[in-house]
Amino acid sequence: MPSVRLDPRRPPPAGYYAANLLTVTETVLDRYGDILTDEERDFGLRVRALAPDAQRLLARLLGRASARDGTIREDSLDYAEVADIPGALAELAARDLIERCPAMPAETVVGLLTRPEMHRVFWDVDGVRRGTKADHLERILAANPPVFCRWRVRRFVGWLRFTESAFLDLYRLLFFGDRHQDLTTFVLRDLGVHRYEAVNLSRETRQFPDRESLGRFLELTVADDDIRMLFPMRVDDRKPHDDPVREAVIADLVQRLWTRLDNRMLERRRSRALNRLGRSLEREGDFDRALACYARSTLAPARERRMRILHRLGDGHGVEQLRAEVLESPWAALETDFATRFARPFRRRAAPVEDLVLTGSAAGIEAQALAHLTSEGGTGWHLENHLPMAVFALAYWSWLFAPVEGAFVNAFQTGPVDLFWPDFIGSREGICEDPLDGTLIPLLKMMARAKSGVANRLFSWQRFTPDVADAVTDNIPEPDLRALVEIVREDLAGKRSGFPDLTVIYGPGRYEFVEVKGPGDQLQIHQRLWIEALERRGLPVRVLRYRRAAPCG
Repeated sequence: MPSVRLDPRRPPPAGYYAANLLTVTETVLDRYGDILTDEERDFGLRVRALAPDAQRLLARLLGRASARDGTIREDSLDYAEVADIPGALAELAARDLIERCPAMPAETVVGLLTRPEMHRVFWDVDGVRRGTKADHLERILAANPPVFCRWRVRRFVGWLRFTESAFLDLYRLLFFGDRHQDLTTFVLRDLGVHRYEAVNLSRETRQFPDRESLGRFLELTVADDDIRMLFPMRVDDRKPHDDPVREAVIADLVQRLWTRLDNRMLERRRSRALNRLGRSLEREGDFDRALACYARSTLAPARERRMRILHRLGDGHGVEQLRAEVLESPWAALETDFATRFARPFRRRAAPVEDLVLTGSAAGIEAQALAHLTSEGGTGWHLENHLPMAVFALAYWSWLFAPVEGAFVNAFQTGPVDLFWPDFIGSREGICEDPLDGTLIPLLKMMARAKSGVANRLFSWQRFTPDVADAVTDNIPEPDLRALVEIVREDLAGKRSGFPDLTVIYGPGRYEFVEVKGPGDQLQIHQRLWIEALERRGLPVRVLRYRRAAPCG
């Protein structure tokens, strides 16, 4: 994919944004042209056939949220690279890519005006010069019918609306892998903010192998959107539970999500939607339908939620049956831990703790702890999970960027789509060599030099710098680094949080991982699981707990 090196102090070259839009369009037509409908393909062909000025104007319009989601004033269009804006607008309208002065709610159209402009356009409305813009808008709408409001604004300024949002969303999905990324992603790359690993983007490895899988994905997206609308975050926005229309929609959603899918990506998306629907129903006390949703899901924490509901309903036998199922075939380490602890006596072995007296503020307590630990020599860093994730990423770099079907959708990914899926390792065992079969430290050193600065979803090079990588590989013994990699490999999703705050090195073979807790702070479950995993492998780990000095007298 061609790129242009941008200078943040200068505007991009003429045609830069249009070139990025064409890259998206051409890529989608090339990779997915065989499964697009005639209308979907025609959208890309219309964009490609535009004259340069129209392409440039369209690209700039799509970079403005107001153009994608609503309206934009025509007199706000002023771009040096578009020589003939009126002509470009006329061509975009002729190609049915924009609509000029469409009939829209009067509130939206009048709202395009500034407060002084409202004075000029609606000079005859009583009281229009007093109060806020919202006050002006209310008075204008109350005094005039909608058609008259639009007519008056149209005499003053034109407005436009992008008409093909659905097609644009589809092209963004097929190019970026989701509906939310946009052309600004190119800018971040070309400014040098991010460097990306080269990946295979052929038709053979595309995310949607056929129209059926694309159609099913879009259906699941609609279902997910419906769930969010039915169960808004704000309780005040929710409709009554006895609303028959709402109840029918919920029943239809359960039915639409009922059948398990063979495609890994689609099944995960279906199960995530079921978990969201089940959790929403559970919060409303609809336990029967919540249990039904969780029972059809194949993704954690569905079985945990089922155990909680069954326990609440007094079904001890059901809880024990499900607990045995989880312990025999766990989906995640957190699930195993929950099944071990839930509804039965359990005492977790305490982590090694050293108590210290806090001096000064609890802000920056990790720096205070690091200074204490290295006061007699050594060095350390506040790396948290960047350390184990970086060591794993460098060891398994070829696995992370392997050409697995559907794993890479665009050239801006910092990791595969299925990175944290339970079968991430299993799906690559037949095509990748296991780095743990050979010597690890030389591989880590080589990869740290070769990939320095290349964006990786698992860690940041700003935290795990090349100097840190050298210190880690020079001082932590190979068996310990292998053990660290193995812990992450066993539960990649679960181990991406909770690692001890500090990595401290005192010399070759002498190091430790230290979790720092301030006054009143407690270990969280992810932190406990990490500490237990390190202890089982014999890796040095402890907790520094700071308490405030006792008051005098």
